[in-house]
Amino acid sequence: MKKRLLDWILCPQCGERPRLDVFQEGKVELPSPVESPACSFYCGRHGVARPGDIAPPPDCHSCYREEILEGALSCACGLVYPIIDGIPRMIRNAREEYPDFFARHGLAGVTKSAAVPGGDRRSSRSFGLQWTLYREGDATWFKDDAGLRKREFLYNLDTTPRELRGSTLLDGGCGNGELTRAVAEYGPEIVAMDFSRSVENARRRLFEKGFPVSHKVHYLQGNLLELPLLPRGFDLVHTSGVLHHTPSTYRAFRSISTAVKPGGKLYVQLYRRRPRWIHLINVSLRAVTTRLPMGLLYGLCYAATPVHAGLSRLMHLLRGEPAPPKATARERAVQMFDNYSPRYQYRHTVPEILELFRGEGYTELRDVTLDNEARHMLAQIRPIGPIRPIRARPPAWG
Repeated sequence: MKKRLLDWILCPQCGERPRLDVFQEGKVELPSPVESPACSFYCGRHGVARPGDIAPPPDCHSCYREEILEGALSCACGLVYPIIDGIPRMIRNAREEYPDFFARHGLAGVTKSAAVPGGDRRSSRSFGLQWTLYREGDATWFKDDAGLRKREFLYNLDTTPRELRGSTLLDGGCGNGELTRAVAEYGPEIVAMDFSRSVENARRRLFEKGFPVSHKVHYLQGNLLELPLLPRGFDLVHTSGVLHHTPSTYRAFRSISTAVKPGGKLYVQLYRRRPRWIHLINVSLRAVTTRLPMGLLYGLCYAATPVHAGLSRLMHLLRGEPAPPKATARERAVQMFDNYSPRYQYRHTVPEILELFRGEGYTELRDVTLDNEARHMLAQIRPIGPIRPIRARPPAWG
């Protein structure tokens, strides 16, 4: 974790800015000096709301060069959020999820959080397992993440590589991190967040590539229903295939929509409501599969890949469409596991989502659903940020 990330982080329980304690730190070499001030709204290093007023100018280069590998973010409300393997774990049940860390640093007696909204451990572990099974270059959803999805991202957010350079982006639900890593080449500063531990492999793969822009990508583990980030902190907010896997698509949308700056862009992709007969079959199967042990379920998905491939070819034939792209048994198994394992899965219509955007004060909406996803997904973009006032967060402490 770079200290730059402190500019955005807030306690998800009370909204305070936490205090940083560093246990282990490293340094990374940057390809070029970072101009000061790199932040425009708050300097977490100095605890100042107007970085431009700091005299002499702050050392922004150090905020990107210093990598905190292990530490703790302590809040005035009593909760402590660990930084493990360079990733802050901004989830309220962190003490229960990472007991070894708390015991190792003498923090076992810190405040225990109340029940966590959306604290669905199955979904978190399910997606963590799914992205562990993923291998770089997989065509899991018949896409080349480094190519096709990168071009689709520009279309989805109605932007260009030139506009991305120097902007700030929140990737809400980064999963395997492949899209985050690809888009990072355009030069935006990215905060990539996921509820599962998939952020660990996403961060590892980024640094393995050794991109010259890797210092501008920040990872954290967090809950979309309790966004641990400053309101109106990002030029662009992107969330794909995530909100419908929370206990409430609507609550998750309202939460993440607060992260958009005025004049920014919000992109949301959700599952589309399917024909009734398909819906009934899917719901009936999921009533069983979401209760199975995940290892057993993945094994069943893998064993069923020949049937899945045959049915897929048959459906394309009946629709008069070309044969589906080829996929390995593992890629097909991950596709099925993605559908049948998570506890929550909601599907929506375009009018429902348009109404949701409008209810939060959004206008100028556009349907940017891709042709190759239209049967299963729907996507919306609002080119200008929310117009409703957002209550200011409490100031920093400590």
